[in-house]
Amino acid sequence: MLTAPAYTLLLLGVIVGLGAAFVWMFWEFEQSRLRRHRARFGVLAKPPRRNGPR
Repeated sequence: MLTAPAYTLLLLGVIVGLGAAFVWMFWEFEQSRLRRHRARFGVLAKPPRRNGPR
């Protein structure tokens, strides 16, 4: 049987874990949406770097 402080830590761990999972889920969703947009419209993420004089 767990004590009240142990239940509190367990509850906080569950809440933090679920929050992190939701943040990760939304992050991945946005990244996949950006990849689809770039593939559809041919937009580069960053312009190519040039070395030397222009």
